[in-house]
Amino acid sequence: MRNDILPSGTPFFCDLYHLTMAQAWFKSGKHSEPKTSEAFFRKCPFGGSYLLSAGLGEFLQWADNWKISTGDIDYLASLSNRNGTPLFAKDFLEFLKGQRLELDIRAVPEGEIVFPDEPVLSVSGPCWQVDMVESAFLNIFNAQSLIATKASRMVTSASADGIKRPVMEFGLRRAQDLGCFLPTRAAFIGGCSGTSNVKAAQYYGIPPKGTMAHSFVMSYADELDAFKAYMRASAGNTVLLVDTYDTRQGIKNAIKAAKETGIELQGLRIDSGDLAYWAKEARYLLDKAGMPQVELLASNDLDEHLIENLIMVQHAPYNAFAAGTKLVTAYDTPALGGVYKTKQYNGIPKIKIAEGKTTIPGATNVIRIIKNGMFEGDVITRREDNLLENGKLKHSLTSWRLNSTTGERVSFAAGEEAYGLLKPVMTNGEVITTDISRSLGDIQTGAAQNLNRLDKAYKRLANPHLYGVGLEQNLYNLRQNLIKQHQER
Repeated sequence: MRNDILPSGTPFFCDLYHLTMAQAWFKSGKHSEPKTSEAFFRKCPFGGSYLLSAGLGEFLQWADNWKISTGDIDYLASLSNRNGTPLFAKDFLEFLKGQRLELDIRAVPEGEIVFPDEPVLSVSGPCWQVDMVESAFLNIFNAQSLIATKASRMVTSASADGIKRPVMEFGLRRAQDLGCFLPTRAAFIGGCSGTSNVKAAQYYGIPPKGTMAHSFVMSYADELDAFKAYMRASAGNTVLLVDTYDTRQGIKNAIKAAKETGIELQGLRIDSGDLAYWAKEARYLLDKAGMPQVELLASNDLDEHLIENLIMVQHAPYNAFAAGTKLVTAYDTPALGGVYKTKQYNGIPKIKIAEGKTTIPGATNVIRIIKNGMFEGDVITRREDNLLENGKLKHSLTSWRLNSTTGERVSFAAGEEAYGLLKPVMTNGEVITTDISRSLGDIQTGAAQNLNRLDKAYKRLANPHLYGVGLEQNLYNLRQNLIKQHQER
C-alpha cells in the first residue's frame, strides 16, 4: 500500500462528499472562493497530556503527487444516482481534468509535541481543494500520531528509573493495516529502537530486530538440541526464547547450550507467565553460571503501565522490551479523533458553536514559550500577528487559558524565548520543505529532544499535569464577540 497510494497522489484518498460538495460549489460558481481549514484534536490519548506529531512526511508525499488523471475522470463518469442519472455532471468532470493542487499549507513538523485545540495543519486555497485533502491528512496524522505517542510512553516507562532500556516493535501479526507499515513507522518516531517487520524495516530504513519463535523449538525433539542448532546458525544474534515448555528448564537449557557449543549467549526472551518472577530467576541462574553479560528481554502484551510496574515496583532485571499488540493497535485508545474545520472563508473568520465543540475562528498559529530550556506554555495567535523576532517575543503577550473554568489569564514578558509551531510546507501546490524527505532517524532524534524539553509532570502515567494552552488576547476577543453575535441572533 505504501508503494501505491502515497506516491500515486490519487485524488480519491478522500470521502465521496468531498467530490459532491466540490460539484455543488462549482455549479454555484463558488469553487474558487478562498478558504482556510485547520486540523486539531480535542483530547489527548491514553489518559495522557501530550501528543507526538507524526505522519506529515507521508501526507506531503501524497499531496506533492496529487493530480486528477483521465482514469479518475472515467471512474467518476461511471457513477450513477439512485434514479440512474449520472452522479457527476459533464461540465464538472471537464473542469476537473488535469487539475493539480493550488494550496498553501502550514503544518507542525513530525516529532513535535502538540496539545488539544492547537492547529497542527492549516490549509488555504480554493475551497473545493481545501476540503479534498482533509481525509488524507486525518487518516495519516490521526493514526501515526496515536501510535507514536503510545511508543513514546513505553520508551519513557522503560527508562523510568534513569536506566535507558530499548523498546522494540514486534507487532506485525497483530496490526490492523496491511503490512504494518504505518504502525512500524510511527513506533520508530516514538522512540522504538527497531522492528521485527522486515519489509517495513527495508522500506523505511529502520533497524530489523528479532529473536526466535516457539515453532523453532517445537521442530526439534529436544529443546536443548533446538537451542544448539539456532546458536550454531546465528552466532552474533543468539537471543533464545526460553518459555516453550518449562521456563526454568528453558533457562538452564540455554545456559547449557552456550557452554556445550562454545558460542556466546547474548540474551534470553521471556514471553509468558510471571514476567518479573522469571526475570529474577533467569538473572540468578545466569549469574550463578558465570554469565552476567547475558541480557533479558521481555515480551507478551506489554504496555507502558506494565513496563513501568516491572521496573519501578517489581524491580525485574530486564534490559529490553518488545511490544506488539498494545503498541501497534494503540490498544486503550483506538482512535485519536483529530478533526478538520473551516476557520476562514472569503477572508472572514468563521466559528462553529456547539456544546463542547466551539472552534477557534480565523487562520491561526501557535507560539511556544521556552523557559530554562523547557516548554513553558503555548499561545494560539492569529496567523497575521507578527510576534517573534530572533527567536524571542517582540513584546509582552497576554493569553486566556483554554479549558479553564476560572478564565485564567497568563502573561509572558517581552524577550522570552519562543518559536512558532506551524511551518510553511506547501505554496501554491508546491512542497517547499525538507519534511517530505527527512529521515526517520532525524525525526526520532527530534522527537526525543522535544520530549526531553517537556517536564516529567506532563509525562507521568497517572494524573499527568495539564500543559497550558491559551488564546492570545485579540484572538480571545474575536472568539467571544462571534459567540455573542450568534447568541443574539
